[in-house]
Amino acid sequence: MKYSLNVCIKKKNTFFKFLLFTSLIGFSQKSEKLRVGERIPFSKLEVLNQEQKLVNIDLPDGKNITDRFVLVYFYSSDSPTKNLISFNNDVERVLNKFQNNNCKGASSIEYVTICIEKDFSKWQKELEETNYNKQKFTGKKTNYLAKDGIKDKAVSVFKLTTTPALYLVNPKGRLYLETDSVLVLDRTFQNICKANASYATADVSGKILFGEKSKTPLIQHQVYLVKENLDTVKKTVTDNFGDFVFTQIDTTASLSIKIQQTNKSNDTKFFLAKQTGEVISEFKKNAVGDFEYRLLNLDVFRLTLIEEEDDIIMKYKKFDVTSKKDLIVNENIYYEVGKYTLVTESEIIFDKIISILMAYPEVKLDVISHTDARGDDNSNLKLSENRSNSVVKYLIEKGIDSSRLRAIGKGETEISNRCANNVNCSDKEQEFNRRTEFKFVKN
Repeated sequence: MKYSLNVCIKKKNTFFKFLLFTSLIGFSQKSEKLRVGERIPFSKLEVLNQEQKLVNIDLPDGKNITDRFVLVYFYSSDSPTKNLISFNNDVERVLNKFQNNNCKGASSIEYVTICIEKDFSKWQKELEETNYNKQKFTGKKTNYLAKDGIKDKAVSVFKLTTTPALYLVNPKGRLYLETDSVLVLDRTFQNICKANASYATADVSGKILFGEKSKTPLIQHQVYLVKENLDTVKKTVTDNFGDFVFTQIDTTASLSIKIQQTNKSNDTKFFLAKQTGEVISEFKKNAVGDFEYRLLNLDVFRLTLIEEEDDIIMKYKKFDVTSKKDLIVNENIYYEVGKYTLVTESEIIFDKIISILMAYPEVKLDVISHTDARGDDNSNLKLSENRSNSVVKYLIEKGIDSSRLRAIGKGETEISNRCANNVNCSDKEQEFNRRTEFKFVKN
């Protein structure tokens, strides 16, 4: 959804709003857009950073051979907070699929947000409310302020007329794409990868566990990444949680992960898991007695640091055309520590669930909340019940019939990995257990 830039200007009455809106529309129709392929005069893009200092945006200049793209995102501080959070989350999800050299041609992506707002303190408040300065994007992200609002040079250089707007600048310092669609952004990067990549690379991470029941981390132990011809591609050592990372791996190759025999090898099973503790498969002994697991294409995808996940609406649409009777979707729902009050970022997910329930009036929904094992068992159970009840209350307030909803709290009774009471686990493992499940049930 687009927002006219006149939202940044304080309006005194409805008539004045209408006149200002139509005048800006007229301006946007006459104003020539920045053309694809046109060079960006980046040295003149002076903006305000979060320390309230004037800086120049560092865009590619084409002087060095690089795959660096910069995505510039313009937004208005007067846009609804939910919309800002939702749009930014979608953008960061797309960027995470392609950065860190996941594909040749766009190996380095930087994300720049520019708020069109004259009031610095208002912008700072916006950053906090939207969590823009606590990004989900794992690459480089910087947040700036167009200090002169719609009259700012950074705005005029890009010939901005409406928000939100995304401008993708290529390694040569030229405009590659201008859009307000995250879907178009996704497809653009896919095309860049297909056009430039004869191979794809990514960071592959995992965890080594041993013991069929205990799933104990194998710490400070050598792990080898091996090609089908038995050549060792890389080797590393597990940390104190059994975690390992292989960087910049050709994911199109036929690969295996291997660990050598240990003093724990006799009648002991070894497992490959994600760093969250979710087990992928068991290792098998090879001809020389080492433990080895051949990675399938799906395994490589699951072990990359960033996984592409379908939006909850897309998951439901895929489920709806099947004969399955129920669908369980896990979502990261955000709460303050030890509390069950809903925050704006979580409400965005709930609003998508509402759209599903509105479109499919015969479907019922169970909201099932889980905690990790830290803390008192009974307190965790009560906390999870309160969180599910908060979600159900929100859905009812938005018009969903209470007869279609059920709130369930399970506390720490269904831990999904090894992290039971008094087990030392990493933050990623603990986070894996703090989840809310949405179970859609067809009648």
